[in-house]
Amino acid sequence: MAIDRDATLKQADKLLRQGKLDGAIAEYVRLVEDQPQDWNSINALGDLYVRASRNDKAIEQYIRVADHQFSEGFFQKSAALYKKALKLQADHEHILMQLASIGERQGKFVDAKQYLKQVARQRESRGEDRAAAECILRLGSLPESDVESRIAAAHAAQQLGDGFRAVELLKEAAFTLEKQKKRTEALQLLAEAADIDPFDAELRVRLAREFLAAGQTRQARVYLSFETAGDDVELLLALATLEFAEGKEEDARIAMGRVLALAPDREPDIVKLADELMAKGRVDSAFACVDAITDAALLQGDVPKAAAALRKFIDHTPHQPATAKLVQVAEDLLRRDPANEAHAELLRHILTLRGISNPETAIARVRAGESAEEPAPDALSMDDFDLTAAIPEVRDAGALPEVDIFVYPENDIPTMPEVPVADLPLELPAAQEAIPDPPITGDEDDRVMLELAEIDLSSALSGLLSSSPQPPVSFVRASAGEPVSGRASASEDAFARASAGESPAETPASHVEEPPATVEDPAPDLEDVFAQMRAKSAREQQASAALAQYDQATQLIEQGLDKEAIAALEAAARVPMMRFKAATRLGRLLIDRGDLNEGVEWLERAAEAPPTSPEEGYDLLYELAGALEAQGESARALAILMELDSESDGYRDVRTRIMYLSRAQQAESHRP
Repeated sequence: MAIDRDATLKQADKLLRQGKLDGAIAEYVRLVEDQPQDWNSINALGDLYVRASRNDKAIEQYIRVADHQFSEGFFQKSAALYKKALKLQADHEHILMQLASIGERQGKFVDAKQYLKQVARQRESRGEDRAAAECILRLGSLPESDVESRIAAAHAAQQLGDGFRAVELLKEAAFTLEKQKKRTEALQLLAEAADIDPFDAELRVRLAREFLAAGQTRQARVYLSFETAGDDVELLLALATLEFAEGKEEDARIAMGRVLALAPDREPDIVKLADELMAKGRVDSAFACVDAITDAALLQGDVPKAAAALRKFIDHTPHQPATAKLVQVAEDLLRRDPANEAHAELLRHILTLRGISNPETAIARVRAGESAEEPAPDALSMDDFDLTAAIPEVRDAGALPEVDIFVYPENDIPTMPEVPVADLPLELPAAQEAIPDPPITGDEDDRVMLELAEIDLSSALSGLLSSSPQPPVSFVRASAGEPVSGRASASEDAFARASAGESPAETPASHVEEPPATVEDPAPDLEDVFAQMRAKSAREQQASAALAQYDQATQLIEQGLDKEAIAALEAAARVPMMRFKAATRLGRLLIDRGDLNEGVEWLERAAEAPPTSPEEGYDLLYELAGALEAQGESARALAILMELDSESDGYRDVRTRIMYLSRAQQAESHRP
C-alpha cells in the first residue's frame, strides 16, 4: 500500500519540533523507500543525517540526487549538491571526478584541473600508479592545458601503453613551444615523440630538416635515411654528405645518383662536394662523386660528358679505378666512331698513363671491334701435354685366391622340425566383446564432457529392444572333405583343400564359399545410455551456473567489488563454454588493477579457448600482444601480431606494430 506523502511529511515535521530527530529520519526513510524518485525528500533526508552527525549517510543521499541531476544534464544543480557533499568528505574521489567532468562540460577548465590534480595526488599516495596515470592523462588532455601538463600526460599515456596518444600530446606541446619561440625545446619534444613512434615518417623528415637547418648534423643523422629522404633533393645531398663523413662511399654514391636523376641541374653541388673531399685528401670519396656524375651522363647517353668528367679528375689526380673506367668510356667512343681522331687521342692518352708501351696497336684493335688490351695467354693448353708418352707397365700380381669369408658351421644353424600342413591348427581366436567406457560422473575434465555426443534415448532404447541374439560364430579345423563354415575367408578355405591334397581348380560344388553371415553390432548398454544422459545434464547445469557467475561478476565490477568479481570470474572460466568470455574479462580486470603478469596469464588461457566470434578473438589477440609488449616480451608479442595479421586482413594497426617490433628486435640483436 502506497504511503501518504503529505501525512508522512507532517509527521516528520512534528517529530522534529518535538526534538525527536531519529523519529523524523525514520519517517523520511520510510517515504524514500516507498517513493525512490522523490528527490526533494532524499535531499531533506541527507540534511537530517547531517544534523544527526551521520555524514556517511548524508553523502550517500546527496550523491544519489546529484548523480540523477548529472544524468539529466542539470550540471549546475548537480554541482551544487556535489559540493555540498564534498564539504563533508573532501577526498571523495567520485565527487571530485564528477565535478571535474562538470567543469570540462561547462568550460571551467581551471576548476577541472584542480579536481583532477587532487585525485591524482590521492591515487599516487595510495600507490595506484596506473589509476593516477589515467588521471594525469585526462588532465593534460584538457583544451587549455599548459606545456608541463601535456608533457606529463604524454608520459602517463606511454605508461598506460598508449604510444599514439603520447606522440600526439608531445606534438601539441612542441607546437605551443614553437609559438613561444622556444625552438630548441620544441625539437627535443619532437625527438622524444619520434623515439616513441619510429614509423612516423613525416615527423622524422621534419626533424631531419629542422636539425639540418639548425646546423646540428649529428642529430639530423638519427632521422635521415633513404626512406625519410625520399625524393627530396636537399635531404639526399645532406644524406650523401653524412654518408661520406661515416666512410660509406657506396651509399653516398647511391644518394648522389638519385640527386642527379631527380635534378640534373644540381651537378655543380656534387662537383663542389668532390672538390671539398679532394682538399681533405679523400681521393676515393671524391671519385665516388665523379663516378655518380659519370653514371648519370652514361644513363642519358652523353658519353663525351662522362669522358670529360673522368679526364678532368684523372688529370688532377691519377686514380686507378678512374683510369680503368675512362679506358672503357674511351673504347666505347672510338668503337662508335672509329674515324674520330679526338676519340683516338683520348684513348692514346689514357693508355699512355696506364703504361701501355704500344697504344697504337690497342687503338687498332678497338677500331677493329676488339678490346684494347691483349688477351692474356693461357697458362696451359692441350699442346703442353704429350698424350703419346709411354705409360709404365705394372707387374701382374697374379690372381687372388678365392676365399669364402662367410662360414656357417652346420652345427650352429638352427633347425625347425617339419610339421605336416594338415596338422596346422586353423582355429581363429574368438572375437572379443567391446568393453564400454566407464560413465563420466564427475566434472573434473570439462573437455571430455563437451566432446560427448548427444544421445537420443528413444532411438537408443528402440535399437536395444529390436536387436535379437545371434548364435556365436565358431571356426573348426578344416580336414579332408570338410568345408570351412562360418566366416572363414577364401584363403583359409584354399589352405584347407591344399592340406587335403586337392587342387584349387578341382573345387567341389559343396566347397563353394557361402556369403558370410552378418553379425549385428552389440546393442548399446542401457547403463551407458543413462550415463551419457547424466553427463549431458551435468554439462548443461555447469553452463547455466557459469553464466550466472559471469553475470554476477559483471555486477560486482560495476559496484567496485573487484575481489569478489575475480573469484566469480575464476569459477566461470572453469567451464569450457564460458572460458573465453570469463577469462578475457578477468584478464582485462587484472591488468586494469595493475597486475600485469596475472592478467597476461588469463588472457593466454582465453586465447586457448574458442572465441564467441572472430571479431572478439581478434580483439583478444590484439590486447594480449599489447600486454606482452608492456611486459617486455617483444618476441611473443610479435608472434601473436603476425598470427593475427595472417588471420585478419588489415586489422587495426597490426602491421604498423609488426614493423615497429621487428625493427626493435633487429636493433636489440645488433647491440653488443
